Amino acid sequence: MSEILSRGDVLAIPEELCPMIVLSDNMRSLLSWGIKVHEAGSYNHIMVLLPGGRVATQDLTFREVPVADYLTGRHRLKFWHCPLWTIDQRRTILANVYRDLDQPWYKRVYDPLAIVGQLVRLDWIQTPGLDICSDKARYLALVDAGYNLRHPDPEDVNRWLEKSGRYQVYGRYIPD
Repeated sequence: MSEILSRGDVLAIPEELCPMIVLSDNMRSLLSWGIKVHEAGSYNHIMVLLPGGRVATQDLTFREVPVADYLTGRHRLKFWHCPLWTIDQRRTILANVYRDLDQPWYKRVYDPLAIVGQLVRLDWIQTPGLDICSDKARYLALVDAGYNLRHPDPEDVNRWLEKSGRYQVYGRYIPD
């Protein structure tokens, strides 16, 4: 059973539990609403929680921002973690996230073609070498041989985490 997290709880998530997969729902965005309707889900975005109260997020470019940016009253957040990961597995994921964040901007840019592919339900349509947010769930494959999603949407990842039996919801942030 997960708990409802306050802003302070989110900002105090222990660094040793990072990375975490974070699902986000921008409750005041028409684009977010459209994604959720199209995917029949509750979330429209995926991020990776990093140590230091930061998230790696695929916006216009893949970048690192304070998790506090998502605690402004617009977003619901769901934090997934794997209590079975070793310190080395956590380090492996974090090293790969940081490596990707260090790429030149043109290698971190959002893939608009993938949105078209998702829209017409041909998720293989993507610009080679570019991602959308839910593609970042591929970091799980670095430490979990069972991760088998290709070009998922946020709800695909949410369902996979739930069904895997290895991941737990650490908590949910729901603004007042």
